[in-house]
This record gives sequence, structure tokens and C-alpha cells, in this order.
Amino acid sequence: MTPPPLDFDQETLRLTAAVGFLVLSLFCCNVLLLPDRDRDSRMPLALFFMASAGELLALPVSVLFPASPPSFATLALELAEIPLTMAQPFLLWLYVHRLTADRTQPAQPQRLLWHMLPIGFACAVYVYVLLLPPELQAGLYPGAQSLGIWQIIAFAGFYGATAVFYVLIPIYAVLILRRLRRYRTRLKDLFASTEGRELAWAWWLTAAVCVFWLFNLMAILATELALSFPGVGLLDSLTAAILVRFGLIWSIALWGTRQRPGLVPPPARAPETPDLPPPPPGPLRKYGHSGLSDDRLDRIATKIDALMKDGKLYLEPDLSLWDLAERIGVTTHYASQALNEKIGLRFFDYVNGWRVREAADRLRSTDATILAIAYDVGFNSRSSFYTAFKREIGMTPSQYRSAA
Repeated sequence: MTPPPLDFDQETLRLTAAVGFLVLSLFCCNVLLLPDRDRDSRMPLALFFMASAGELLALPVSVLFPASPPSFATLALELAEIPLTMAQPFLLWLYVHRLTADRTQPAQPQRLLWHMLPIGFACAVYVYVLLLPPELQAGLYPGAQSLGIWQIIAFAGFYGATAVFYVLIPIYAVLILRRLRRYRTRLKDLFASTEGRELAWAWWLTAAVCVFWLFNLMAILATELALSFPGVGLLDSLTAAILVRFGLIWSIALWGTRQRPGLVPPPARAPETPDLPPPPPGPLRKYGHSGLSDDRLDRIATKIDALMKDGKLYLEPDLSLWDLAERIGVTTHYASQALNEKIGLRFFDYVNGWRVREAADRLRSTDATILAIAYDVGFNSRSSFYTAFKREIGMTPSQYRSAA
């Protein structure tokens, strides 16, 4: 493949950026593969950075080992961008999927066949082009004329793979956002404080990926359709493309390499053996397969309310559903069922409701600062306290204290 001659300064910038991204990707990959109890969860992100490094190898190698015409190895590295780029949206989704996996429930088998189809298509295009005779490969460059049937098929594969890739990005963005929404809901079933677990960075990262997708898509359309509008030159700017990609890769590296799964039960918990008699025969309730009667659920709900009112368990900042269930002698499943069906609240909302009411009492009766009160009643951050207080009371803590 013989591309048209490029400006030296542009080539220098391209080479510098490629080497920079390559080093950053390999460094992140190494960090993610260090021995650790969460390495399996981080493996998809390590493969993401490995794929990113692999697609960047062609340019440095062609500079270090120049050959005319390009050697088969150089061509193989250059074309590797097709399958490696196609795999990256899937790997990013798989990483979020593993981070948000509910380890408090039995593991569910993953169905990855449909995810493999686009990658398989990209691999087929890659192998097909590599198997073409050298004289046909040499004619595969933008703007080539008098193409044979085998070269037309190759170009159809190139364009098809590009189209599939740009369709996949918004699809995986939606899948990631749906996964994060379910994950956030599940967190509120298990933890009274979700700070450090919510993966807020993943929401922003998904938005950044969509911006990157839109930027590249507009650049392609502007080039292919010869569009002219204000700012079109920026879309075709190598510097702008490098900055956008740098922002995306750096964001993934900064947050992704230090994230841990959130839905993990506390360590060293004894097997759950509820202090309840066997359920009577009869149809099961809609909540799982517990078979608990209304009377038993009422007793559990009464115990929960008493523990909060008399024991003020909500003051513990890291309170979890496991702590609550252990204190009243039932399984987390039964405790969650009583909260949802009898009290009508998720664990998160229930505990924080008690915390807000305690904070309201202290705001009326003490001169302590709002932040001190927030921490004293169990909140881990000012923002979570203000959000919960306004949702429960209808005004901010400052407004409530002024009106009291």
C-alpha cells in the first residue's frame, strides 16, 4: 500500500502522538495486570489498552524499519487497526459490566456471541487483505483507480468495518448507561452510603466517548461529502484529533485503572442462618422464593424500625444491609424484602431518611455547624447530605435552620 506523500511536520506530529499514546497505553496495561484480587475485573480494560497500543505500532515500526515497498510485517501491523479498533467498544463495555457485576447474587453466564460478530467480521477483512497478492495490496490506497474485483471487495470490507464501528459506539454507550443505571439502583438496596461506588466517572466517560465518536463522524462526513461550514477546518485538524483522543485515553487511564467492583459483600461474613421457622406450604410470594408470610414480614419490619429508633444504627457511616440483617438475625434477602414490601423503601432511602430526621432535630436544637451535623448523623459527604435533606424535607439545611 503506497499512501500519498504527507507533509513532514504533520508526519512528525503524528509520530510523536503515536509514540506518546503507545507508551501511555502500555503503562496502563501493565498497571492493570499487576497481581491483585480484582485483576479479573480489570482484565477487559487491560485488553482495551493492549488493543490501543497494538493499533499504534505501525507508524513507529515503519519509521524505525523503513522499506519500499512496505514489508509484510509493516502491512500486517498497519491493517491490525481494523480488528483492534473494532474490539475496543466491546472491551470498554465488558469492563463496566464486570465492575458492576452483582457478586452478592449467583453468577449469570454471559452471552457474548453477538458481541463477537463485529470483531469476527473485522478479523475476516484483515485476513482477506493480508492474503491478497502483493501487487493487489499495493493498489489499496485512497483515491486508487482501475480497481479489480478483489480490490473492490477489500475496499468494501474497509468501508463496511468503518460503518459498523461507528454504529457500535452509540450502541455500546446505551448499553453502558443502562448497566450503570441498574447498578446504581442495586447499590441503594445494599448500602446506606454509596460514595466511592457509584462509578460517576463512567457516566462522564461514556459522554466523552460519544463526543469522540461525533467528532470523528463529522470529520469523515465533511471529508467524504466535501462539506463547507464554519469550523469545518477544525474537524480535519490533526492537532484537534490528537487532543480529543488524548483527553479520552487519559480519562480512561486516570479513572479506570483505580476502580474496584462495588457490589461485593463484606469479607468474613458467617453463612446466613435466619432465626425463623420453616415457611408454611403454599404459593410463594412475588419477592424471590422466600415464602415468608405477611406476619413474619411485619415482625422483621418492626425489628428494623425498633433497631433504628432505639439503637440509632443509622449513625454508622458505613452501614450496609449485611450489618442490619446480622443485628436482627435474618438473611439480607429477608431484610430487603421487609424493607421493600412492608416499609416501602430501599435500604438507602430508609436509612438516610432516619439520618435526615436526626439532622433536622440537631439543626433546631444545637449550634453545631451543618457539616459537623452531617458527619455526626452518618453521612460521608456534604453533597450527599444536602441531596438527601432537600429530598426529604424540601429545603436545604441552611434554609431549614433559618426557618426553625
